[in-house]
Amino acid sequence: MKKTTNSKQGWSYETATGKIEYTLQSDMMFHYVMQKSKGALTGLVCALKGISPSEVKDIHVENPIELNNAAKETIMDVKLTLNNNEIMNIELQMYCEQEWLPRSVLYLCRAYDSIGRGDDYTLLKPTTLYCITDKKLVPGAEPEFYAKYQLLNVKTHEKYTDMIGVNVLQLDQTDIATKEDKDNNLVYWANLFKATTWEDFKALAKDNPAIEEVGSMIFELNYDNQAKELLEGQRRYREQMATEYAAGVRDAKKEMQGAFDELEAKTADLTEKYEKSESEIARLKALLKEHGISDK
Repeated sequence: MKKTTNSKQGWSYETATGKIEYTLQSDMMFHYVMQKSKGALTGLVCALKGISPSEVKDIHVENPIELNNAAKETIMDVKLTLNNNEIMNIELQMYCEQEWLPRSVLYLCRAYDSIGRGDDYTLLKPTTLYCITDKKLVPGAEPEFYAKYQLLNVKTHEKYTDMIGVNVLQLDQTDIATKEDKDNNLVYWANLFKATTWEDFKALAKDNPAIEEVGSMIFELNYDNQAKELLEGQRRYREQMATEYAAGVRDAKKEMQGAFDELEAKTADLTEKYEKSESEIARLKALLKEHGISDK
């Protein structure tokens, strides 16, 4: 492995300590290092699919990026072709987004639609969207470390097809990972994504040349001024979007609260009027009865 050194600081990946400013949770960082390290990409793919490296005959990144040309707002999903007969989309979702569910379905369908007009449908490839997140994306879903979704019969749960699906790796749920998840190295990969210090990352990367290579690239980009500018621009863009979303939610709550308060006041007024009416009716009935007049 090539040793990467920051000449200005006199540091290297091997000697780096403290906080990692831009980790694997930065989608631009993730995309860049995965396309550069075939060993690491193969390891992640094997963990997500639960297969052995010997089953990976060919793996190809269909949408490589160049940092010099990467726009700050670029969507950084990684689209792969595995063994030339399967499509994988790997998406990091580290910010709250109200429209994630419809967007994920759109991404999945676009990736699956891989043939041209008039082509044989047998050329369609099985396609899975893999989402790596620490957010609760599916409202009401039971906590799960690695969830797999497919088209099923809602009554019998019979599988309609295994040609498309969505898998969600929940980084904040490693404590409920199954034995299968652990055996497939998914917990290991989750811990790599969550590593925020050089000490933690290097402890995980020890004796794993592919991950040490990733660590070296992460170090290089963290201390390259141009790369840092791009990474920081993207982070600010994501934070701005998250802030605007949160502000929109707050404004909507305020607006709805005002409408709710107004409705509550009207309800209270109507209730008071109803109670007065009931009281008046009871008084009139008593008066009629007192004079021997039926209220029928």
